[in-house]
Amino acid sequence: MTTDLPYPHLSPAATERDLWALTAGVALAAVLLSPVRHYFNGKDKNEQDSFPLSTYPMFSDDRKDRTRIPHVAGFTADGRRVIPHYSHFGAGGLNQVRKQITRMVRQGRGVEVAQRYADALADQQRRPAATGQGVGAVRRRKEADIVRVEVVRSRYFFDTYYAGNTTPQMETVHARAEVGGTAVAVSETRHDEAQDPQGPPTGPMARSELGNLPPRPVGTGNTPGDYLTENTVQSAPDSATESAPDSATEQEAVR
Repeated sequence: MTTDLPYPHLSPAATERDLWALTAGVALAAVLLSPVRHYFNGKDKNEQDSFPLSTYPMFSDDRKDRTRIPHVAGFTADGRRVIPHYSHFGAGGLNQVRKQITRMVRQGRGVEVAQRYADALADQQRRPAATGQGVGAVRRRKEADIVRVEVVRSRYFFDTYYAGNTTPQMETVHARAEVGGTAVAVSETRHDEAQDPQGPPTGPMARSELGNLPPRPVGTGNTPGDYLTENTVQSAPDSATESAPDSATEQEAVR
């Protein structure tokens, strides 16, 4: 014998707890789907970010083609460049040391940074030579040849650097110290003459095998498209007889 329940097709009434859970679920879905709005802002989403929904600044911000980095560079007797390990300045990890060095350079305390590196390297070089094939041993053998350290602020172009030319396009020296000596303040600027001050060329300029050399004026084999670089567009001369922009003026414009 069975007993028929009244209104068996009806579900239990929603409780206040159910409503709160539904509200939280809708809010979470709205947050997760919020990046979709960038598809409807009148711009081609794929030109800004090719991965769906990764519109957070870490992934989608328009990055420049260059960067300036305050850091410490070491040099051997024959002029070879060796970057000393951050632990010569202090413990705490690379990012923490990098931020400390950046702050001190901005505060005009580059001499203190150079002195600390020079003293630490001198102390390391007085110890017996490192043996073995570990990362630390290999690094100490490379650093054994450093005779001078400099606190510099270097400008790098990403395309040039990752193409194999790790020399800074421009570098300002703030302080210098011989290993085991006394640091002194310096105000020098040096350039890599092999690099275009505006950075690696793109488009027709790159295809014309001009490398990092500035393009010739329009009318001597190039077109206005050859003046396109990563982030800048040079104005083409009005006529074929007009001279190309002065390199010093171009460099100042980049700064």
